[in-house]
Amino acid sequence: MSELYLVRHAQASFGAEQYDNLSPTGVDQSRLLGRFFADQEIQFDGVVSGVMQRHRQTIDALRELAIGEDIREQMHPGLNEYDFRAMMRVYGDTYPTDELVAAVAASPDDRKTYFRLLRRVLTAWSESRLDGAPESWASFQERVADARSMLQGMAKQSKRVLVVSSGGAISMFVGSVLGLSPGHIFDLNLQILNTSITRFFFDASKISLAEFNAAPHLLGREKARFRTYS
Repeated sequence: MSELYLVRHAQASFGAEQYDNLSPTGVDQSRLLGRFFADQEIQFDGVVSGVMQRHRQTIDALRELAIGEDIREQMHPGLNEYDFRAMMRVYGDTYPTDELVAAVAASPDDRKTYFRLLRRVLTAWSESRLDGAPESWASFQERVADARSMLQGMAKQSKRVLVVSSGGAISMFVGSVLGLSPGHIFDLNLQILNTSITRFFFDASKISLAEFNAAPHLLGREKARFRTYS
C-alpha cells in the first residue's frame, strides 16, 4: 500500500483583497511542517497540489526542507477550494434578511460569526438553495472525486505522496472515503487546521483513512499562535 499525506495549505490572507496569498504566519507554518518532515525523515516520491497560489506557495516553502528539487510537482484543479466568497455574496443577495448576513456586514473581521454564516451558506449550497453559485454541489463532488481517482492512479509509481489542498476539498475527500453526509463534511471542513495532515493508505482500488487533521508540528504552548483555520 502507498501512503498519502493530504495537507491543508498554510494560512492565507483572511480579510485582504487578495486572499489567495500566504500570510507571514502561513510561511512560518509551512516551514514548521517542512522541519517536522525532515526531522522525521519523511520523504516523498510524489507531490501534487491544487492550482491556487496558496497551494503552490505552501509547496515552495515545504520544498526548502522536505521535498527534493528533483521531485516534480503535479497539479489538479479538483483539489481547489470552492469559491466561498462568491457564495457568501450570492447567499446575501438571496437571503438579505438573514441575521448572520447583517452581523457579518457590520463586523466583517469577526471570524466566529463569519464561520457561522459560512456553515449556513454551505448547507444552502448542498440543498440546491443557492442559485447563482459559481459551481454546484454535485460539480464540486465530481471534481474532488476526479482528483481522488488521479491520486489513486499514482499508487504503482509512488509509495509516499504529498498533496496540498484546501479545507473544503479535503473534507469532501474524507467524506467520500467514509461515506459521510454533507452536514458531517461541513463539520470536518470548519475544523481543519492550516498545514494539518490527513493521512491515508491506498492503492489503485482501495483507500483507507489513517489520521485526520493531525498537526504534531504545531504542538506546544509556544506554537499556539500558529494553530489557525484560514
